[in-house]
Amino acid sequence: MQTEFASYMRGNIQIPELVMVALLIIPAIQPYIRRLRGQTGLVWFPLLALGIGAGLFPAYGFRVECIPLLLCMVFLNICHGPRLFAYLGWLDQDDTPPSSSFTLVCLGFLVGTTAFALYFSPRMDTRLSVQGVQTRMIQDEARHVRLFLRLYGPKDPQAASPQRPLMLLVPPVFGSVGMVDQVCGKLRDYGFTVLSFSRQGFDLPAFGTDNKRYNLPIQEQLRILQALAQGNTSAAANAWGRALEDGRIEDVRFLLSYIRHGLSTDFPEATVDLNTLFLAGYEAGGSALALLGASSTFRAANPEVQGIMVVESPLWSVYQFDDPLSQSKAVSWGPIAPPQVPILFMTSDRVTDPQKRNRWYGPLLQILQTNAPVILAAVNGAGPFDYSDCPAKYPLYSACVPGNKPVPWKYTQFIEGTAAIMTNFASLILENAPHDTPSISAALSRHKGLGGTLHFETGGAWNLPDFGYILSP
Repeated sequence: MQTEFASYMRGNIQIPELVMVALLIIPAIQPYIRRLRGQTGLVWFPLLALGIGAGLFPAYGFRVECIPLLLCMVFLNICHGPRLFAYLGWLDQDDTPPSSSFTLVCLGFLVGTTAFALYFSPRMDTRLSVQGVQTRMIQDEARHVRLFLRLYGPKDPQAASPQRPLMLLVPPVFGSVGMVDQVCGKLRDYGFTVLSFSRQGFDLPAFGTDNKRYNLPIQEQLRILQALAQGNTSAAANAWGRALEDGRIEDVRFLLSYIRHGLSTDFPEATVDLNTLFLAGYEAGGSALALLGASSTFRAANPEVQGIMVVESPLWSVYQFDDPLSQSKAVSWGPIAPPQVPILFMTSDRVTDPQKRNRWYGPLLQILQTNAPVILAAVNGAGPFDYSDCPAKYPLYSACVPGNKPVPWKYTQFIEGTAAIMTNFASLILENAPHDTPSISAALSRHKGLGGTLHFETGGAWNLPDFGYILSP
C-alpha cells in the first residue's frame, strides 16, 4: 500500500502543489482567526512549504510552470521570517498582525501562481513507461560514450507477430526520450518494435536504465537552447546546432551497426524483422536522418532502411552566413542533395503561413522541389512541440509556441495522431515495396480516420498511390 501511494504521489504533481498552498495560507490567515492564534506550531508551515517546493524539481524534473509559485513562496517566507525568528527567541515578539490589504495581495499572488502551476501541470504521468519496455546500457568504445537503450516490445510477446518492423526513433536533444516515450509506446501498440535511446553527456537529460536523470552542465544547456532559438538566424547558434546534428549522426551510425550485430543478443526476446527498418527523428535527430538519407553511400550500406520520418527538424547544416564569426542573419542555404529513401516530413502548421513558410522551412521546401520521394504533412493547429509527449506532459511549452490555427487534437490525441501518421506512412511504403512484405505490413495497424485537418505536399518524384487516402481522415 505504501509503495502504491508513493507511486501515485510521484505521478501527480498537483498533490504537493496543493499541500504547499495550504501550508502557506493557514499561517497567513492565522492572525485573523481566533481559533488559530494560539497554534504556535503553525510558524513552521511556510518553511515546510518551501522545502516541498524545492523538492518538486528533483522529484518531477524541471517544471517551468512551478517557478512563479516557487518565487512566491520564497517571498512569503521572507515576509514570514520575523515571526519565525521571534518564535525561536532571536527577535523580540511582535504581535501586530500585518495589514489586511497586504495579506490579501500576498494571497492573491499565491492563488494566481498556484492556478498557473495547476493549469499547466502535466495531464499524464511524466515518468517513463515500464510495461513492455526493456532497457540496456551500451558503450561506444570509439567515442567513449554511454548510450541508454529502451526497447518497446509487445506487452504480450506470445500473442505478437514475430514479423514486426523495427523503428529506430531518435529523440530530441532537448527533453530526450522523455519527450517521446508515449509516442514510442503508441507506435509499439500499432505494430512496431521501437528502439529509442539517450546519451549521457549529450541529451538534456539522459535517462539511465534505472530512469535516473543525467543532466548537463548549465553552459551546455544554454548552448542547446541557443541553437533551438537562434540556429537559423545567428552564426554562433547555428554552429552549436551543427554540432548537435553531427553528434546525432554518429549516434545513428553506431546504432545501425549495433542493430545488425548486437540487438538480437542483448534483446533475445525482441519480436522484430531486422530487414525492415524505419528511422524517425526529432529536432537535431531528424536533421541527422535527413542528411544521412541524402547520402547514396548511406543508402547502399543500409538497404534495410525502408523509410525515414523527420519531425520538426531545423536542418542547421544547410544554412549559410556572410560572416561565420558574426551574429549576422542567414542569407541563404546551400545545395541540398535529394533523399535516397522515402521521407515523411512532419511540421507545424507554420509551413502553411506565407510569412513564416520560407523563414522556418526554406531548406525543407527546397527538398520538396528535388526529384525525391518526399511527403510533407502538417496538422492544422500543431505547433513545433506537438508531435510528441509535450502537449500532455509539458503543456506550457506547447502553449508558448502554438500553431497558427485552432487545435483539432487535445493532449494525448497528439500522441495517438503522431503515431498513426507514422504508422500509415510505413504501411504505405511496405504495401508498395518491390520486395514481398505482406506479413510485415499486416503487423501494422493502419488508421484511416485521424481526425483534424492535415495539410500535404509531395516531392517531384513521389509515385506511390493514395497517400491522401491513407494519411488523411
